Amino acid sequence: MFLASHKSVVWRWTSVVVAGLLVVSYLAYDRASPFTHGGTPVGLAYGIAAALLVVVLALFGVRKRAYHSKVGTLEGWLQAHVYLGLLVLLVALFHTGFRFADRMAVAAFAVLAAVVVSGAVGAALYTTLPRLLTEVESNLTTAEISERLNRLSASMARLASGRSQAFEGVYRELQSGDTPRGLAGWKLLVGRVPGAMRAGERAGTGAGGARWARLLATVPPEEQEPLRQLLVVARQHRELLLRFAYQERYKNLLDAWLWIHLPLSVALLVLIAAHVLGALYFGALS
Repeated sequence: MFLASHKSVVWRWTSVVVAGLLVVSYLAYDRASPFTHGGTPVGLAYGIAAALLVVVLALFGVRKRAYHSKVGTLEGWLQAHVYLGLLVLLVALFHTGFRFADRMAVAAFAVLAAVVVSGAVGAALYTTLPRLLTEVESNLTTAEISERLNRLSASMARLASGRSQAFEGVYRELQSGDTPRGLAGWKLLVGRVPGAMRAGERAGTGAGGARWARLLATVPPEEQEPLRQLLVVARQHRELLLRFAYQERYKNLLDAWLWIHLPLSVALLVLIAAHVLGALYFGALS
């Protein structure tokens, strides 16, 4: 995990030291100046530093897609992205002098804060989700998993064909539990994963074994062995579906995060550009 790497430790402590120096410099600046704001020479220095940091942070997206680039390692860029992202919020705050009067500047700062918060969430996701993905991913592609699920469903249908009403009732119950409902893709992000089972159900013991015994007792004796086969196939189907659902959930979480973080980052660049141009324009008029 990148947060436990040597480079992460170096960046972490470097950021702590730089943050401490920034706090000391701002306290000295605030004591020396009776009216601290972004238009003073020191305030402008903070503003320029914050803008440059945002540009460097935006370049991480370019470096991430430049697979053959030799400008630093991707891990080094990632560490810089994480810790400089935390520092830029502090620098921007000192640039304002804790005065929030200009609407454009306030909007830019609010979006910057949202970008930093979403970046922190993304860092947490990229720390935990790859490990979780390795636990549920298989060597099968999505198409192969879908084909295997279809084969298991067909086997269940064959086993239930021509059976008693009680047998078909068990089959419909098993089938309905694994059928995706409306907005299933969105529900994967926050809801209960369809097909989730308790450990006893997967092993056919405990509460799961009691449920199997109850179901077997509902059908005629000659159908108990076919029903047992149906339950085994249904368990295989549900376990595969569960693995696939968790795999898609983790990937969807990363995609959903990108759809939040990237538009916010673009909006931040636009607002910073508008803020700088506005400051230059009104500064020229004054």
